[in-house]
Amino acid sequence: MLGLIRVLLRSLELVALLPFRILQIVLDGVAFNPRLGPLRHVASAAIAYTLLAIFLVYVFAPIRGAIGHYTQGDKLHYDAERWLATAIYDARGSFVGTFDPRLDSLRDVNYSSEAIDLGDYVANPDHKSIPVREVPESYWQCLVYHEDRNLGSLLNPFGIDLAGVLKIPFSTVRRSIAAKRLVVGVGGSTLAMQFVRVIYKTPPSQHEGAMTKLKRKVGEWWLAPVVYRELTEGGDNRELKQWAANHLWLAQRTGGSPLHGIELTSRIVFGKEAADLSVAQQFVLASAVNRPIILLEGSERLNAVRMDRWRYLTEVRARTCAEKLIKDEALQKEVLFELVAMAAGPPDPKIKPRLQDALDKYAPGLALPAQANPVVRANALMPAARYGLREEMKQRYGFGWRDHVRGVTTTFDAARNLAFADAVRAKLAEVHARYTSKIDAAFTLDPAKISAERRSPDVIVAAANAKGEIVRYFEQGENAAYFGSPFAREAATGLYDARRESRMVASTGKIIAAIAIANTMRDTPQSVYLDKQAPAQGLEGCGRGNESHGRRALTAFACSLNDPLMTRTAQVGQARVKRLIDQLGYTMPPTNADGSGTPPSTAVVLGQVAAAPRRVHQLAGVVLASLIGRGASPLPMPTLVKGYDFTSLDEDGAGDAPGSVVPNKIIRAGARPLVQALLQAPLCYEAGGRPTGTLKDLSGWCARRHPGVKLHFAKTGTQVTEDISATVDAWITGGLQFSNGAAYSYVVVVGTGSSSAPWAHNLHASQVAVPLVDALLKDLEAEATGKKQPAPAKAKATAQKGGARLSAN
Repeated sequence: MLGLIRVLLRSLELVALLPFRILQIVLDGVAFNPRLGPLRHVASAAIAYTLLAIFLVYVFAPIRGAIGHYTQGDKLHYDAERWLATAIYDARGSFVGTFDPRLDSLRDVNYSSEAIDLGDYVANPDHKSIPVREVPESYWQCLVYHEDRNLGSLLNPFGIDLAGVLKIPFSTVRRSIAAKRLVVGVGGSTLAMQFVRVIYKTPPSQHEGAMTKLKRKVGEWWLAPVVYRELTEGGDNRELKQWAANHLWLAQRTGGSPLHGIELTSRIVFGKEAADLSVAQQFVLASAVNRPIILLEGSERLNAVRMDRWRYLTEVRARTCAEKLIKDEALQKEVLFELVAMAAGPPDPKIKPRLQDALDKYAPGLALPAQANPVVRANALMPAARYGLREEMKQRYGFGWRDHVRGVTTTFDAARNLAFADAVRAKLAEVHARYTSKIDAAFTLDPAKISAERRSPDVIVAAANAKGEIVRYFEQGENAAYFGSPFAREAATGLYDARRESRMVASTGKIIAAIAIANTMRDTPQSVYLDKQAPAQGLEGCGRGNESHGRRALTAFACSLNDPLMTRTAQVGQARVKRLIDQLGYTMPPTNADGSGTPPSTAVVLGQVAAAPRRVHQLAGVVLASLIGRGASPLPMPTLVKGYDFTSLDEDGAGDAPGSVVPNKIIRAGARPLVQALLQAPLCYEAGGRPTGTLKDLSGWCARRHPGVKLHFAKTGTQVTEDISATVDAWITGGLQFSNGAAYSYVVVVGTGSSSAPWAHNLHASQVAVPLVDALLKDLEAEATGKKQPAPAKAKATAQKGGARLSAN
């Protein structure tokens, strides 16, 4: 037994001494061998460099990877996560683009070309790529073949390739001789080293000096082992493949704007998702790493370079992958045949013709760059909705929404909505010109006049179908005010808290009063309510005075008379009214210091309850669903999201509709005729044979006057400060159904939502919001009947100005 132990100890001793013995032989035979003359110095340098390379690959790399896991692992993951974009599709499933980096980063945004020092944190430049769910296998195999053939082998076990490091001196000598100056050679950069380059934007440059290049290479060696360790933990290389598919630069449009990641590039270059790429297309994209495809034509010289680059990718690099990696002869011939066909010329960026037509017509200044730039494309096609989409996802998931969502499909057609937005902007310009003298000098409604000195109040125009899917959406501003006040959004989480909402709904609150009164089953349109502010005569009109008289319910709602409606709503019972307020998600005004507060009946009639425009829109949808016989099913909050493409296949949002309301639980069956009569009165009421309601300027849209309209109700409201002439918000909300059954709810708001920031004087909803509602209804009618809306006369000029602003952003 002792003999066996001695043998084992002796063997261990020999193994431990072997490297030193080999080193001694090499030094004695080479470094200190006088017979070699000056060559021994060259040999000594080569030996020293080889030992350094071995140390770098087999000693430094694993230790650095293990230590870096604890010191830099989280930062690496966050820096990479910031690069992941969210795809946007319209209701037809067409790829619209991706969110602007400024809308798609959790902690910081850096859309410059240089790293920015933020104290203890460095914000590196953002470039976005859509995260791929499954990495196409042929892409991965071709990429590894060209860029990191020794990946995971004995030559590259920890993210640094020994053969690549050893190659640098020979490459340095060869390149220096050719350039007749010192030029540091190139070495095989591993995928981990390329990730470092692309995430921290330190790519090689033909203008970098020897020391700059050496410094860059050392920096890559410093971080590459950490990256490799993070991406292959536990022997699982799936995350490494994900990074290879998400972060590498594969294409660029003429003049810049690189495209990163196979998922994004495949949509622009081939017009399809990565999962649908053919083997030949996968090989081409893998071959484009470090030799990006050039999109769009330019000068004659650039076109020659573009063509030469494309042929090199298809005829040399991609062909090599086909010949070396495909064993099946039939498949190999098929792929080679496709590559030969592709080599005829580089593809132009792919975009749906109807989207391109919309860009040409409504954003001509952005039409060309939008082809190859998914951010510009989304900014141009969805200038307002992208803010709303982000806010809706934040309200569902908080700031961490990107952990769940890799793509979102909208509820509306991008081209039709863009045309509608142009019509709204034209109306806003007309309204501003008509009422300039009443608009505060610090504000403007005209989109062309918005500047640093003159801002626009919130302008919201939204319509949803009977299912609650928003089909038209316009906002003038970037704070997505439709989804609620900024004060009601948690700064730490991004979630929305309706209890903190401060935007009062003005006289649209009378819709709740109408429901409360109708639910008692005691009233008719002819019921008489006491009005202590009635005129001496003309009680059928909307006049007001100082006398007490009875006025019909129909008149009170048509004219939005506060006094008789407060009296009647109070008789319903405060508990009943409060229950409706809570069920509908509205917020009561704050209580006084002594615990007293505004009675619920007063709060709804005077519009002192608060709610986001989205919540008011839902109330209109609840009334509409009830009146057209769809009240048995839950009605969700109006949504811009038709469907999510979740990051994980295990995540499913089906059935998850927070804030849903069942209309039949709000409005009793027997109450519906009265609710309809009272809420269509602002549009349809007549006194003396003439339209008299608060929405008399829309009386042509009353169902009994407008052919093709089966039902239409609406309520208006104007929120003011203690100075009743100071306009804060102008509201209109309602719903209609056309004869063919198509039904829509809508909301229009123009204002600031803050009593401390009135934007006009003596301007009311009937003046400001009615033109916008009229434009919306015409557009909805055109959609419901299949007719095309004529473009406004100033469409092109407005679009060009809008395009200039988008470019500046």
